[in-house]
Amino acid sequence: MNTPSNQIFADIDFLVDEMAMDANQCDEILHACDELGGISAEYFCEEFIFCPEDATPEQVGQWHNHDYLNISYFNYLHGWQ
Repeated sequence: MNTPSNQIFADIDFLVDEMAMDANQCDEILHACDELGGISAEYFCEEFIFCPEDATPEQVGQWHNHDYLNISYFNYLHGWQ
């Protein structure tokens, strides 16, 4: 099992080498992983990021919907705080 310090290096390697992300994109993904309980970046990307291999960055921006699975809206609909 990876220790937290080893995991961060593995996550950065994955994001840069496999996902071709820049420093700002890596920071954003790592922050999201931390907020989700410290999951690995590879798991996060495999489960939650949809990006066809031939997609351009402009197309990816068009597919992203900020309201999709919005937890605040979900909680509002169900009367949860």
